Amino acid sequence: MIKTIKMKRLGLIIVSCIFSLLSVHTLYAQEQDKLLQLLKQELAADMQELQKQENPPYHMNFRVMDDRTVNISSSFGATMMSVEQHSRSMVPQIRVGDTILDNFKYNAMGAPADQRGNVRVAYLGLDDEKGADATRQAIWAEVMKRYDFAVEAYQRAKTQSQVSVADEDKAPSFSAAPVEKYYEAPLPAEKLTVDRDAWEKRLNEISAVFKAYPLLQSGDVSLTFRVLRNYFVNTEGTEVVQNRTYARIMISASMKAEDGMELPLNMSYFAYDPKDLPSNDRMIADAKDMVRRLTVLRDAPVVDPYTGPAILSGPASGVFFHEIFGHRIEGHRLKGGGETFKKKVGELVLPADFQVYCDPTLRSYAGEELNGFYLYDDQGVKARRVDVVKDGVLREFLMSRVPLDGFPRSNGHGRTAGGGDPVSRQSNLVVETTAPHSEAELRSMLIEEAKKQGKEYGYYFKEVTSGFTLTGEGGSLNSFNVTPLEVYRIYVDGRPDELVRGVDLIGTPLSMFSNIVCGGDTPSVFTGECGAESGWVPVTASSPMILVNKIETQRRQKSRDLPPILPAPGKN
Repeated sequence: MIKTIKMKRLGLIIVSCIFSLLSVHTLYAQEQDKLLQLLKQELAADMQELQKQENPPYHMNFRVMDDRTVNISSSFGATMMSVEQHSRSMVPQIRVGDTILDNFKYNAMGAPADQRGNVRVAYLGLDDEKGADATRQAIWAEVMKRYDFAVEAYQRAKTQSQVSVADEDKAPSFSAAPVEKYYEAPLPAEKLTVDRDAWEKRLNEISAVFKAYPLLQSGDVSLTFRVLRNYFVNTEGTEVVQNRTYARIMISASMKAEDGMELPLNMSYFAYDPKDLPSNDRMIADAKDMVRRLTVLRDAPVVDPYTGPAILSGPASGVFFHEIFGHRIEGHRLKGGGETFKKKVGELVLPADFQVYCDPTLRSYAGEELNGFYLYDDQGVKARRVDVVKDGVLREFLMSRVPLDGFPRSNGHGRTAGGGDPVSRQSNLVVETTAPHSEAELRSMLIEEAKKQGKEYGYYFKEVTSGFTLTGEGGSLNSFNVTPLEVYRIYVDGRPDELVRGVDLIGTPLSMFSNIVCGGDTPSVFTGECGAESGWVPVTASSPMILVNKIETQRRQKSRDLPPILPAPGKN
């Protein structure tokens, strides 16, 4: 008995030693990170200097993005682009006033946007040792530009607050958050790039498939490999340094129908490490299948506007939920206009068996790696799962450090890219059901619903490419439009499914949600990037099939340009 106790104690001592060694190693790495130390020093010095101004900041933070990107593209078997870039950009955030009312009260960004909606960044040198002085000068110059803009915005906010409408959100401008310390060491050199020659050869082999099809307008394959090392420090004491790597291949092809309608199809493959991307054999087979589907689509009939039942595939419903629901649960959109769900908390908004959550801590789901993974958001707040809908009932919104009435704290969803300031954004959106149905059951239910409504057929939305949503106040602004790529008619009389084209899925979110009947038993993952006011951020949406008893479609606008009369060069 005594020996057993001693052994247990020894085990504890050994484990403690290991943890101690790890912490010492991490601390040493931090201390050796010259950029991190410089950012901390400059933040403290700049904050101290600005305290002398008439309107001193009450909070500041620095966000630095060290970005290594490889972009390779191939078209019809030939390399069109092969570039490798390394840049380091910095964005300061300066908050003037106090947490109740500051310069961000009525303005989401801390600097003006250009005509394209982009907010500038300060570019820093890549040599931490020799370029330290230049880095400090670049930081200070950008800080002063943003400080001047902050003071002007604060003065406008004070004036506007005095005449604010009665139903305006009364939450403060900024919320408290725990101080975080997190550090990842730099990745080794072999993890920072890829063999461009080898990948050029691989992409050319895939895109060469398209050379055999003269009707194609485009036939492209691209690889993006990106290594991001992000630094975040603030005047509260938070220090977060984390790495992000990902590789993504896009295959796309398009044809033009005889009536001029553009017919694009695309597919993508995502992995954290390029070695985990699919083999060329698989991607070549997928490219050939894409052409087959396009050829059939080219001759498919154009449909008229439709109202009736429909099935959305997993990928289609993932985009659907991202666009019409996900954007409306982003907290900052609920502060003025776009308040579709603000007053629905505690109410049933989906069937009682539906669950919807956003979880940035998920690296994989349903056997797929997820693009919306991160440990800390772009405000240095620890990421966590947010159960937005529980048993069909709306519970919570996605929050940054901009609070909302009834939701005073961030839940780790303050996100941005480029020069924008963080706002509440989606991460990994997951839709689940506790009462799943098989695909065969959903088809049978669709046919029965179509019969009940006196319809000759229902719709099956197999693939979608994108969508957009408008979340402003009033009428048509509170609407969505999702662009399907492959749509089939499912006939009630048992005829084979018929591919159709020219369909846009439209509507308003509350109406659409009220028509969801049930979900399928197999989740699908849709990986992409989402563009909004704070830039393009990586996201993932996962959902099973869903059955809707009533959807609305409109006919897609045709191009005025007809297909070429002559064949493409080298293809006659």
